[in-house]
This record gives sequence, C-alpha cells and structure tokens, in this order.
Amino acid sequence: MTGPLPTARLKRLQANVRRYMLDRSMLPRDGRILVAVSGGPDSTALLLLLARLRLSLKLTLHVGHFDHGLRSRRAAQREESFVRRLAESLDVPITVGHGDVRSIAKEQKLSLEAAARQERYAFLARTATETKCRTVATGHTSSDQAETVILHLVRGSGLAGLAGMASVAPWPFPGRARLRLIRPLLKLARKDTAGICEDAAVQAMQDESNASPRFRRNRVRNELMPLLRELNPRVEDALVRLADSAADDYAFIHASAQSTLRKPADGAQRLPRQRIETASVSMRRHALRIALGRVAGDLQDFSERHLAAIERLVLEGKTGDRLDLPRDLTAELRRRNLLILPPQPDSPGRLPDTPTRLTVPGFGRLGRLAVSITHSQPPAGVWTEVDADSINGHVTVRRREDGDRFQPLGMQATKKLQDFLVDAHVPRPERDCIPMFECERGIVWVGGLRLAEWARPKPGKATLFLSYEGYSPEKE
Repeated sequence: MTGPLPTARLKRLQANVRRYMLDRSMLPRDGRILVAVSGGPDSTALLLLLARLRLSLKLTLHVGHFDHGLRSRRAAQREESFVRRLAESLDVPITVGHGDVRSIAKEQKLSLEAAARQERYAFLARTATETKCRTVATGHTSSDQAETVILHLVRGSGLAGLAGMASVAPWPFPGRARLRLIRPLLKLARKDTAGICEDAAVQAMQDESNASPRFRRNRVRNELMPLLRELNPRVEDALVRLADSAADDYAFIHASAQSTLRKPADGAQRLPRQRIETASVSMRRHALRIALGRVAGDLQDFSERHLAAIERLVLEGKTGDRLDLPRDLTAELRRRNLLILPPQPDSPGRLPDTPTRLTVPGFGRLGRLAVSITHSQPPAGVWTEVDADSINGHVTVRRREDGDRFQPLGMQATKKLQDFLVDAHVPRPERDCIPMFECERGIVWVGGLRLAEWARPKPGKATLFLSYEGYSPEKE
C-alpha cells in the first residue's frame, strides 16, 4: 500500500512537515505519538508522513481509529478495514473504538458535532493512556484552520477564537492535563494531503457525511468558502494569516496578563483588585481567562458571558460579594484581591439545615455542637452573657441563612450578616460552621464572634449564659 518511490512533491511536503514539527517543538521526549486516523485523506496523509519520518525523528507510533456510529455498519466496517490495512502495511499497531454518538447527543442534549467530538477525544485520551502516549496527533490542515476562523467569527469569538487552532495545544477536555495535542499538517492545505495520498498510491476513504448540510462546518466548506473565493481566490491563505497574526497578538497580551496574577494559594488564583479595576478591558479579560483556566484546568464551559459577570463583580460589587461559576468555581471579592476559588468541599463542621430550640435552662445538639442556655457560667466551651429579658425564655440555634441581618454590639443599626462575617475575616468555608443564637427579636449572638447590641447585659438585671462546644457521641 505504500506505493512507488516518493515523488518530488511528496519529498517537499515531508520536509515541510518535518521542519514545522521541529520549529514548533512538537516532538515528545520519548518519541511516542498516538495518531488519530479516520481513514480520510487528511489523517491518512498524516500517518503516511509520520511513518516516513519516524526513523529520522525517532518516533514510536500508534494508530487510534474511532467509529462514531453515525454511518451504516457497512461503511464503518470499510473504513475500519482500510485503516487496519494501512497501519499493518506501515508496521504501526492500532486500537479501534466504537461509540453511539446519537444516543450520547440525545442523552446529554448536545449537537451531533459536539457529541462526536466529545466521544472521539474521550476515546483518544483513553487509548493514549493505555499506550503510554502523552502526545496525540491529528490531521487538521490549513483548510480546517480557515473554516475554524470563520466559525469562530460567526459565533462572535474574541481574539483567542480568531487565533484558531494552535499547532501545539493542551488537551481540549478536562481531566487530562498530562496529554497534549499536536497538528503537524496545519501548514498544509487539503489539496496537499490529497496529493500525498496520490503520490503514495493510497486511495483514502471519503466520508459521505462531509457533504451533509446539517453540520455547520460542512456548510462553511461547501457553501460559504466557494463564495469567498469569488472575492479572493486565496481566501484560505488570508484567513490563515489572520489566525497567525491573532495568535501572535494573543500570546503577547497573554504573557502581559500573567504578570497580573499573584501567587496561588490552596488551588485558588488571586488577582489584585486595584490592578484589575484599572486594567484595560483586554488585559482584564485575559487575566480572568488565565485565572479560570488555572483553577479549572481548562476553559470548557466558560463563555464571554461569565467573564462579563466577573467584571461586573469587580467594578460594581462590594467586599464579600460572590459569584457562582460553572464547574463549581466561585469568584469572590475581597478587600484587596479578587479570588477565583476551586470547588469547595463541605466543611466537616458545617451545621445541619434543621435548627434546635432551647428553653431556660436547656441543652441540645446542633450537628457536632452541644449547645446550651443556662443561669450560670458554663465550665467549658465558648460562651457569652446576655440580658435575660431580651430573649423571653427561649432561643433557637441554627446555621446562617441568606438575608440574615444582625446588630453587632456597639452599633446603632443592623447590617447584613454576610457583611459582618466578611469584615470579621471569616473564611467562606467556615461561615456555615458558626452557630446563630436567635430569639423573636433576631440574632442574639453570632457564636464566638459578637453579641447583639440590644442583648448586652444591663446593670442590676438578670442574665443568662449562651454556650456551645464541640459535640462528641461519647458524651451521651
């Protein structure tokens, strides 16, 4: 299947790809590359070239072929048979996977394109892990790059989208940080990959779904690009130059924005509030993208809408304000910093939803806490002394709730409990661990922090003691 001796064209294109891989540092240290091969001209050309380069570049190749389950069984078997024969003729081992993309799309409410991409990359990630390859090569060409730029442009993408596909990129889905994606053919056009197959005397498979107008990329390829070529016969080259220029500008802004971030702590990213507030829109959004990417591992599920929401938090919010983000991330505004926080596990000390009611004298339990209201000072635990008349003989002990207000000792007006906890520098995960002692008038005591102004002891008047300590079953 490898055909006759190489032509001048094949030698030239092979040399171009070799130089491109070296210039872009695509070669893995161990030389192991998983090659994604569908059987079409682009991926077939990729495998043919890498097989010819493996000796000089010291490569160890493995083929991954995935059947999406979107075509007839007969067509899928023809493609699989072709890829198997090609891999065998080149002495490259192969792993084949099968999926049911239609069911996945329906189940997860995805488009067929999105579901196919998700399942294909999931298969490639599994195969790469099994074959000990940390680098996966795909057959994307400059023609694909031009179409990608148009698709991003139509979607309203920013500079990162105009940069299109990178020659070397992190894995596009979360959870596979050790894998990377390379695109060795990104400087070759689709006509070049067809020429490689022709010169190697290999007749690649033609995917009939490439003609279907239900896929957006096909409509760009088959309908829009011919119209654009009427305006500029070299429109693909122009779009690729645009992508390269956008990538260069993006890299510069990205590097500048990285200097905005402070040293991370506990998986969070800190951005100086004043610098973010005064930064240009471009610099601010790049810094936010970097912070989100570092905390989440990638930017899947984050859109311009989320960036705009974080900007509003920074520019219009108050200290202590928070914003819930996709994938359980949180943006929180502190006095000096904006924090992008990773998913927070429930604190082991988080109090339950159900409150407990105490009468005088009374003892009870709230989660891990033993709580009490007594006439005399308790011998242990955390306690405070309150005016007996102010609580009318009973107290409810509970976890904080949204909308809580509190009149701290020494203040003439109430304030939001959230603001009080922020001002007291209580870390967010610990705020649901603090017991609120409440009577009919309101919160009497924010456990361990502050008594209410109206509940402070009065000279010559009876007092009661509110207290709590860590509960242990052994005490029962």
